[in-house]
This record gives sequence, structure tokens and C-alpha cells, in this order.
Amino acid sequence: MNAVTVHNLCKKMNQFSIQNVSFQVPSGSIVGLIGENGAGKTSTIKLLLNILQKDDGNIIFWEDPNKDFIQVKDQIATVFDQLAFYDKLSAEKINHIMKHIYTSWDSDYYFSLLQQFNLEKKQLLRQFSKGMKMKLNIIIGLAHHPILLILDEPTSGLDPAVRTEILDLFLDYIQNEQNSILFSTHITSDLEKIADYILFMHNGKVLLQENKDHLMHHYGIARCHHQQFTQLPKELIFAYQQKNDIYHVVINDTATFEEAFPDYVLDNLSLDELITISIKGEILP
Repeated sequence: MNAVTVHNLCKKMNQFSIQNVSFQVPSGSIVGLIGENGAGKTSTIKLLLNILQKDDGNIIFWEDPNKDFIQVKDQIATVFDQLAFYDKLSAEKINHIMKHIYTSWDSDYYFSLLQQFNLEKKQLLRQFSKGMKMKLNIIIGLAHHPILLILDEPTSGLDPAVRTEILDLFLDYIQNEQNSILFSTHITSDLEKIADYILFMHNGKVLLQENKDHLMHHYGIARCHHQQFTQLPKELIFAYQQKNDIYHVVINDTATFEEAFPDYVLDNLSLDELITISIKGEILP
């Protein structure tokens, strides 16, 4: 089952548009959403959350086309990169507020997570560091037991130790195979650690949705000169970028490539290089 199925989603916004975007978030998985600034990641999330109204296309939650976002919103939690609470509140006061908003709000679970992440329930938010605020933001999202967590840059600007704590929390969350995460971030190393699928957007379009393990093990980066590049079959090339006299080529089938071109230099793929080469170079249709 898919927690979310998006089909041909379209939205025109001034000089930018979301164009026929289609993807899935399978239940029990973490889908990492990548792309440069302005690729359409946040706009896509806002369309999912009904913050923006789509022009066309379908958004289906849990494979029930008869349910719109309003009917399923209590089963969804969204975490953006800012904590949307007045800074003179405490975590304890937030509990009083949220238990009147969500019928499924679990105060015991909320306070246990505060304790787990060493957050003082009576301390004012204005005394929290950025990392503490983000941890609280995620805890608030989890405390009403959603089955879909949508994250927009939740680990941006955090130190590695805090990011590791948060990533471990996400992994714990999806141990219940009903739960799913759509995770938009520029920190691709986080996705290399925990994502099950990678969704790559550019200029309002989906360039790629692929199982992460398949992507990391069956895609690679070939480095070659012009004459060598001209010998490569187009069907093996996802994208390429020329830097001086060297071509950096994203290969989509490393086993076939290594058999056919054993003398070429072939490196492991990183998500950062996938993004850079695709955006600054050329993508083959």
C-alpha cells in the first residue's frame, strides 16, 4: 500500500510551475526528496497539505480516492524548519494546547520523548537552541501518533550529533510498518543513511524516483575524455557534465558498463554528485 500516490500534479505559480509530478510514498518507508533550491520540493509538499491548491492531477492518501486531505489530516504530521509557537511558551504549555487540538494526542508519549531528548518541559522556548527547537518540533509532530510524517528540511543547520539523534528517531518511527516519511532535505548524507527511496526534482519536474539501495549500487560516475565519452551508449547515461576536458557521467547500469568498458574509471555514486551533474550538466531523455 502507498501512504501517498501523486499522479500528474500541476500548479502554475508566477514564473514557476509544478509540471506533471507523479510519485509514491510506500507505507513503511522513508522517501527522500532531493533537488536544488527552487526545484519545487516545498511547493509539492504544500500541495500535498492543501496549503496550495492544485491546478490539476490527483493526490490519493492510503489508496482511497474518496478521502481528501481534510479527512485524513489528523493522520498526518508536518515538520517544517521553524517551530511555529510563541517563544514565551514552554514545552509543558504546548502539551496543554495540543491535547485540545488532536483527539489522539498522547501526553505520556510526548513527555517521554521530551525526557529521551533531554528537553526541559518548563523551560521557555526562547531559551532553546536551534537543535532543541527542532527536536521539540519533531516530538510535537509525533505525539498524536500520525501514520505519515512530512518533513521539510528538519535537520538543516543542526550539528552532526543532533542530526544523528533525529535520524534514529525517524528509524524508530517506521519500525511500525504502517508509518511512512516524506523527507525533503539538502543534507543528502542523511538520506544515504536512512532513506528507502530517492525522489529527485528539478525545475518543477520529477527526474527520478528510485530505490535508494538500487541507486547507490547500480548507478555510478564515469570519468572520461571526449573520445571515450562519444563511445558510450546513450541508454547507459542518465546525465553528464563536462569540466574542462573531462566528462563526468552518471551511469545507470554499472554492471553492463564495467563489462563493456573495463578500462574506464568508474566511481561510486553520491547523491550530491547526482544532483550537481544533473543540474549543471545535461540530462538525457
